[in-house]
Amino acid sequence: MIRAGVGHSLNASGAEAAEQATTVAMGKAKLAKADLVFVFATGDYQSEYTQLCEAVQRISGCEHLIGCSGMSILTSDGEFEGQSVVAVLVLRSDQLSALSFCVAEDGVSPVGTTIRNHIRSELRENSLLVVLPDVRCVQPAELVQQIGGNGDALPIVGGAASGDPMSGQMHQWCGTEITESSVAGVLLTGDFHTEIGVAQGCQPIGSPVEITRAEDNLILELDGEQAVEVLQESLALLTEEDIQRSGRMIFIGIAMDKSNRSPKPGDYLIRNITGIDPQNSAIGVAERIETGQIVQFHLRNPFAASEDIYAIVNRLHERAQAHPPAFGLYFNCLGRGTGLYGEPNHDIQIIKEKFPDLPIIGFFGNAEFAPIGNRNFAHAYTGALVLCSET
Repeated sequence: MIRAGVGHSLNASGAEAAEQATTVAMGKAKLAKADLVFVFATGDYQSEYTQLCEAVQRISGCEHLIGCSGMSILTSDGEFEGQSVVAVLVLRSDQLSALSFCVAEDGVSPVGTTIRNHIRSELRENSLLVVLPDVRCVQPAELVQQIGGNGDALPIVGGAASGDPMSGQMHQWCGTEITESSVAGVLLTGDFHTEIGVAQGCQPIGSPVEITRAEDNLILELDGEQAVEVLQESLALLTEEDIQRSGRMIFIGIAMDKSNRSPKPGDYLIRNITGIDPQNSAIGVAERIETGQIVQFHLRNPFAASEDIYAIVNRLHERAQAHPPAFGLYFNCLGRGTGLYGEPNHDIQIIKEKFPDLPIIGFFGNAEFAPIGNRNFAHAYTGALVLCSET
């Protein structure tokens, strides 16, 4: 059985906030001792991070404590933007095993390679890897490549730490070890079930088309037509209001599962269009692409983002009927939240409508990690929702 609880505190003292949040979380989970604790805290507590983590350990009785700083923190009680907050999620289960870590660049091996070697002996058929990197020490996409692993066999989820917007400092922790320029994380293995959804906040334009000719990261033909002409045909479907609302930013969605010929929101990997080559009528894409893949052009705007998170949560709710989740993790982008929607608590309210009693924790970060089409990816401007349940 998986037992979980979440709590938060806005207390100005980091140690007291940690005590209060942990006490609430332990009470909700009805636990005397936890096996794993996630802790996220805003950057204004950074002088107290050690005392904060010590307080969490003391009350939870748990050595496996991981987390990082976040410019804004969220739980199932709300999205706390522009506030000082400590959030704690506690877990206990005889079905789960946790291997926590905090890895820094050692000048010998890439961080992701070190993590892969560290977790290799503990990997099981059913595993989940949560990573909380500092983008100052590792590029998110490179981290995923270094760790490797199939998104079905080893899903990689998480978010890149954020922190103090003035100083730019951000921190990770494992136990009471507080670090910078590192990657904190935990490998979960055991008898549990995971559902993952990625809300990328984009409005599709036109229809899905197939890449019929490509070279490296250049799309030359779509459905047998010159790629630029297809893009122009898609843009002609937009109103001026659509273009203004999107900030004139056009993206491309790539269906990563080649067997999926009718992709839906959440099946696409959204990537930037890096340029147009008028001489070859080609479109440059910030991702490796292949002939035969299905793609669709997209706009990013608040309405699309709202529709996207709603659709993803509904889909996860349908899948969760057979495996009701015990806890959730939500890694949101700093570019979302009130700044995107113009109102607070948007995403968490939609999630709570379908999962009203589910303990959830997360933060607003500099990148998000989640698999699409059985491959792990680093994302931007997305919300990655992870639901864990008993089998």
